[in-house]
Amino acid sequence: MRILDSIKILSLVCFFIALDVNAEFTTNTLTINSLSIEVRRNENEIIFDGDVFIKSKDFEINADNAVFNNKNKMVSVIGAPSRINSTYEDNIFIGSADRIVFSETNEVQLIGNAQMNYENIDISSNEISFSLQDGKITTNN
Repeated sequence: MRILDSIKILSLVCFFIALDVNAEFTTNTLTINSLSIEVRRNENEIIFDGDVFIKSKDFEINADNAVFNNKNKMVSVIGAPSRINSTYEDNIFIGSADRIVFSETNEVQLIGNAQMNYENIDISSNEISFSLQDGKITTNN
């Protein structure tokens, strides 16, 4: 066995051990920490389970579970409830919901028991959609 092959095997072993202890997934715009990660190549998804913490330059999210869909570049988080704190330029808000969905288009959806505070206004609905770019809010009961 060549040294390079040994290093690859050792790296894979370390990678799988890290997945069970405390996992972290990072893209150039997003970091996701959780207790475990499951990669589903056939579905082009990564599943994050347990104490999920997501951080980007625009917001932070705490949740129980998350799914990153690499095909449509969307993240969906589930919690009881999930919580989001946005620090995006002039559109700072906090919110919570049973499920939070966001994508590269800077659209955030709070779904199920959705609550949001934006510019000192409290909003409650079954579903709240928020544009980080222009601050537009839509609700759906």
